[in-house]
Amino acid sequence: MNKIKSWIILILAHLYRRIIIILQYFYRMKVRTTKKKQTPLVFCIGFSKTGTTSIDKALYILGYNPIHWPNAHIKPRKGWIYYIKKSPFDAFSDAPIYFSGFFRELDKEFPNSKFILTVRNPESLIKSWENYFSNAPWNLESEEEKNRLINDYNIHKREVLEYFKNKPTQLLVFNVIDGDGWEKLCKFLNKPIPNVPFPHKRKSAYQSKKK
Repeated sequence: MNKIKSWIILILAHLYRRIIIILQYFYRMKVRTTKKKQTPLVFCIGFSKTGTTSIDKALYILGYNPIHWPNAHIKPRKGWIYYIKKSPFDAFSDAPIYFSGFFRELDKEFPNSKFILTVRNPESLIKSWENYFSNAPWNLESEEEKNRLINDYNIHKREVLEYFKNKPTQLLVFNVIDGDGWEKLCKFLNKPIPNVPFPHKRKSAYQSKKK
């Protein structure tokens, strides 16, 4: 029975990702014909469930052409760098943007780009991940998997801070859960503060502790 359930979840996840790709295709066509690509590019390199959806919505309000979870993180045949160069988007968030030190390659290929590292308390991250991905193939099913996610999160954060320590104008550390909002984001991007509330999308009930 568990095997059947697992197969059903995998099939539904695959279909969901394909639907996202189709919707993003039409969104890409719309952006290509109606909006101009801005520079520098913006990359949100925080883990999933750290406020990346809020950043995506905020960037849209600020006039960017953002894409969240690009191509449902299914790698295009010509690779991610080619995808980013050829797309009409100028802001990118969530998987695969934060994967495996990809920020180094992004910085090399797109010099002077802006990077946003979204953060939250690791325990809060685990609770949010479990709530959102409870029926997804990438759910956390054991303490070992939870500890691995926390370890990966901490390593990623440490590597990003180390890499950008001499490039302070390129990196913004942003904590949506603890209240960071328009003032901090707009100062970093040199944008006027919009007269609308900051979009706290999918904000978890689990509040992170102050660091």
